[in-house]
Amino acid sequence: RDSLLLNKGEKDGIQESLPVITSGKVLVGRIGQVFEDYSEVILISSKESSFEAKVAGQDILGVAKGKGSLKLSLELIAKEKTVVKGDLVVSSSLGGIFPQGLFVGEVKTVEKSDVEPFQAAEITLGFAVSDLDKLFIITGF
Repeated sequence: RDSLLLNKGEKDGIQESLPVITSGKVLVGRIGQVFEDYSEVILISSKESSFEAKVAGQDILGVAKGKGSLKLSLELIAKEKTVVKGDLVVSSSLGGIFPQGLFVGEVKTVEKSDVEPFQAAEITLGFAVSDLDKLFIITGF
């Protein structure tokens, strides 16, 4: 389901929907269910996850959608915009879900078709689950 459990919960002031990041300001996900002593983190790669994102340093917006199995794509990118492998993707504050400028990942491949009105890109996540020993919860932005 692309989720993690944190050892902080309701008694620690944790609430649903709060953003979760690494110490390097890499976006990991958001708080899902909250229990008294622990909480669930819904990873950005979860099929339940969808948020506005952009290519860093460019005026290229899209919607980041979790595909499950630690996969993420950036969809609904305007066809006339140029997105290439290696472009960095960051969060956008347009939807109000996450703060602006958090690192999401890197463009792995770009899917562009003459028939489709938009292009999409596969994104390599900016974090590895095995390296997530400390996470930070943003309580206000």
